[in-house]
Amino acid sequence: MVDLTTGRKQSVTWFFSPLSLLFLTALVLCVLLSLPLIIPIGPMYWDTYIYLDAAQRLKLGQIPAVDFQAPVGAMEYYQFYWLQTLFPSGQPTLLAQWSVLISAMPLMAAVIAVVDKDNRKLAMAILIPFLIFALCPMNTQAFHSYPGVSGFGIYNRHTSLFLYILTSALIFLPRGRTLAIIAALAMLALFFTKITGFLAGGMIGLFAVLTGRFLLRHVILALAVFMIVLAGLELNNGMVSSYIANIIALVSLNEGLLISRFLTVFSNKLDVIIAAAGLIIFLFWLDWRGHSQTTMSQKSRSFLDRDWLWVSVLMVAGTFLETQNTGSQEFIFLWPVLLAIIYKSTAFDEKKRLIIFCLIAFTAIPTVTKVIHGTLRFVAVAPNYIPAPVSELKTMGLVSTRADIMDRALLLEDHYTQNVKSYQQLADEGQLPSWRFYAELDYQMYWLLSVDHAVKAIKQFETTNNIRLNSLMNLDFTDPFPWILDRDATRHIQIGADPFRTVGTLTPLVEASVRATDGVLRPTCPTTTARRHLQDIYAKALDDRTIIKLNECWDLLLRSGMRLPTQ
Repeated sequence: MVDLTTGRKQSVTWFFSPLSLLFLTALVLCVLLSLPLIIPIGPMYWDTYIYLDAAQRLKLGQIPAVDFQAPVGAMEYYQFYWLQTLFPSGQPTLLAQWSVLISAMPLMAAVIAVVDKDNRKLAMAILIPFLIFALCPMNTQAFHSYPGVSGFGIYNRHTSLFLYILTSALIFLPRGRTLAIIAALAMLALFFTKITGFLAGGMIGLFAVLTGRFLLRHVILALAVFMIVLAGLELNNGMVSSYIANIIALVSLNEGLLISRFLTVFSNKLDVIIAAAGLIIFLFWLDWRGHSQTTMSQKSRSFLDRDWLWVSVLMVAGTFLETQNTGSQEFIFLWPVLLAIIYKSTAFDEKKRLIIFCLIAFTAIPTVTKVIHGTLRFVAVAPNYIPAPVSELKTMGLVSTRADIMDRALLLEDHYTQNVKSYQQLADEGQLPSWRFYAELDYQMYWLLSVDHAVKAIKQFETTNNIRLNSLMNLDFTDPFPWILDRDATRHIQIGADPFRTVGTLTPLVEASVRATDGVLRPTCPTTTARRHLQDIYAKALDDRTIIKLNECWDLLLRSGMRLPTQ
């Protein structure tokens, strides 16, 4: 007789497997992205609008690093564009946050599929933290006391997630072609997400090679996969070489900041750094006392394959990575190594195990609790928040805030127009309107309302004058106008335009592109140092424009040669 229970047992086993959990998560996310969810706006939320700017450019056929400059790699924007195409009603920040799963989920599935064959609990212990960090759109560091989604640092969170996958593969997969290919693909993802993440992954990968995690033929295989993909992408109008040139330019604009940023990382993550340092010292002591269990792999013969060295290398790589980040999920890729140490700690006596468990807890818990707590806070308050009163911004307007903050945001436009000289005076002194201006929720909401007013004014201007502005540019940090109005976006300029960190001097190519733009928008409420500096950089390309006052807070600089009916 045929055993009818066999298939039933296999189906039940699969239903409770890590891969089924991954598949179920993907289905839930598809449902959520199909809904016009409204989320509480957070500090520096306007970073999210950079993704909208990039998505419009990709729709128009522009190539990152070739046709426009970006603060990070192209994969961030392609994945967002693909996901937004599938879910046009999706909330932009959630689309940006979860778009990483297009590439990260298959890589993690490949890792846990191998681990699950031998140890399901271990596979789940790898997967669940991955899902927490991938799903929660929150940084560990809070920039405001009120809850709100972290609309900035999204690519930093994605970088940490790919490092988590890389570390999981290096620690738990056996030596072989599978490990080599997954490592190569993870490094490619890091390269096209953020270059500092690629360098941090390179530190970890090099250490893995030195510890014997790769045979020579597997190193060659990984390098071959990496280089073949790069060569293929380079054929796309020199995409890779242009990206590298863009990185070099950004580095030259940010020289001299490294030391101060190391101090910032130590200050922000002192809780994790102290606990990890304690764990390193204790593991080193165990190793020095001759406990052979402190090697990461029982089959390894490498002197370097020590638990305390693995933790040390990951801490160094993570610290270097965070010197270039503002907002992130720092050091989450420590967990695979900590998990391996937990599994091997059974070889120690109870007292040593207790010390190890405590140090691991102090290292791992702060980050995950901050991320979960921040997410639960904004989810809990979201039903009571006031949605943005906008009508022209498409899904960009799917945000909300507290009633009192909304009241203040609604007052700001009149306040700015009535106190122009005060803000000009602050800008003259190199000061912002407030010390943490861009982190203030009222300004982030006001900026959204102001853009809504500007879009209405542009439409009215076009209707009144029977004219169409086919291309648009905004003299501010972020430029969602081409996406909102479905117009062409100025080529060869920097998206995420920080004049102190990302925008260089005006080149002939950029000047020609700006001159060819039909309408350049100039925000005036309020005057800030960044806006002034950005206007100064592009001044030569804007010197022959007709200035049209759209409203009290927005000027339109009309291209020379575009005539109005009254002219």
